[in-house]
Amino acid sequence: MLDPRDWKAILEVYAREPTLALALAYQFIALKQSLQQGPKGIAEAIAGINQAIEQLYLHTDFNKMGRRLFYLTIEQTITSKQDDLLIALKKTLRQSKRRQLVAPDNMTKHKPHIALVKATAKAKPTKTRTVS
Repeated sequence: MLDPRDWKAILEVYAREPTLALALAYQFIALKQSLQQGPKGIAEAIAGINQAIEQLYLHTDFNKMGRRLFYLTIEQTITSKQDDLLIALKKTLRQSKRRQLVAPDNMTKHKPHIALVKATAKAKPTKTRTVS
């Protein structure tokens, strides 16, 4: 969370949106001030972060894919292969949830690595000219 490269990649979208960048900075200051208030403020800050996460979800592929799967199912146009994958995913998620419920408190959770930017192919070496 505190890696400057992560912040740079995430906030790059604000480069051309100075008003939105300022609005986000106000939100960060409000979170910081809540955290500085102690226990009551921490709960308030967590609630604010949860609201932000809920709003961000609406802009993700998870939301779009879930909606599409829902319509494929209710329109009865889902393929058997897609349905099998969905059933396997539900089963995996249920098992994962059960493991989390019985996991010891000292077990560390690993966040999945999600690339913030698409990987690019390595540039080919170019010939350099010497200036005389």
